Amino acid sequence: MNQFFSTIINTLRARFTSLWTKARFWISPTFWRTKGLQTLRAFFTRLFDVKPRHKDDYYGLLRWLVSKRLAFALIVIIGVTAVWYVYAMSPLAPKGGEAAGGVPVYHYRSLALKFYNGEARILDAAKRTAFVGAVSKGRANGMGTLYDPDGGVMYAGEFQNSMYEGKGETRYPGGALQYVGMFSQNRYQGAGVYYRPEGTVEYAGEFSDGRRQGEGTLHDAGGKPIFSGNFQGGRIVYEEFVGKTAAGAASLYSGRVVSYNSAEEYCVYMSDINAVYEALSGEQSLDEEWKIGRIYVLTDVFAAGGAELSAMGDIKDLLGTPVYLGETWLTLPDAVALNQSKQTALPPVETDLQSGFEDVYTVNSYDADRQMYIYVFQGDDFVYTFYCESGAASGFLFYSAE
Repeated sequence: MNQFFSTIINTLRARFTSLWTKARFWISPTFWRTKGLQTLRAFFTRLFDVKPRHKDDYYGLLRWLVSKRLAFALIVIIGVTAVWYVYAMSPLAPKGGEAAGGVPVYHYRSLALKFYNGEARILDAAKRTAFVGAVSKGRANGMGTLYDPDGGVMYAGEFQNSMYEGKGETRYPGGALQYVGMFSQNRYQGAGVYYRPEGTVEYAGEFSDGRRQGEGTLHDAGGKPIFSGNFQGGRIVYEEFVGKTAAGAASLYSGRVVSYNSAEEYCVYMSDINAVYEALSGEQSLDEEWKIGRIYVLTDVFAAGGAELSAMGDIKDLLGTPVYLGETWLTLPDAVALNQSKQTALPPVETDLQSGFEDVYTVNSYDADRQMYIYVFQGDDFVYTFYCESGAASGFLFYSAE
């Protein structure tokens, strides 16, 4: 009897073992992967076997015959490519399908983004957050924040067609505030405040096309106002000083001044804006006030008409033929301007100074035989003089307007 049951059990075990082995084989991922690859291989082998074997394997197209197999293969390839493109351009969402607060997340090249309107978080090519804010038809429109690759804020404010437009602010790498004010097409335009990296105000006023233009106030490194007046092309309009009294000059410039006077000449060095003005005696005028007759700009760049020129050839093209060029003896303001200029390796003009108060000097004498080469041009409103190291110099050291 025991032998009978043992035989039955062994028979059943053999049967179930065989079934279990087959079941494991059929549910094995390796089996289905191999089966799928074989099926795909066979499908694509048939698909790309485009060589016609009979006249019925062609479509007639005008005067040409097109292989039916080839046409079918092209349709399949186009379809697969389209499906892949839609998938590749689809929204990239974190777990849960949405970012915190229910804001959808898109790759910047997502096809779906081009049809989306509303708040969104957009990722860059490395899947880092590049923008959070209002979008429409694939572009930033409305309020939003733009981020750099390190996650720091680059710009926060209004956008139009993915450009800075309206009120906003930019920041330096590291997060310090750089600019607060109005923008147009990614550039400063209108009223704004520009900050230094250390946090102090550098300029507050009007901007145009990304540069200081119009009325504004320049501040020193400590944030103290030093000049309030007009700017053009990002530079101070120094000509504003000409014709003003000492009180009028003080209304424009409130920085450090160093004065030099002799028996007949008087000039002031405005160190914070790198300029010198010559004051003329008011004895012959009705109000008898000293007035600024000439302003020296201690830079080797001349700004006019939106251009910044440093070569004498370019200045001749702009201002025309010089009314004078050649050597000239230096006046006291000329000598002070040369000595304060940082653009030259020329030796300073020898002066005998006597100081009674801080930054106030009486000039007992100076080397009045010292000469410099100059170009003098007659403009519409001012006479401009450019001071050079020599007649062969291609550029200049500084210039004056009177």
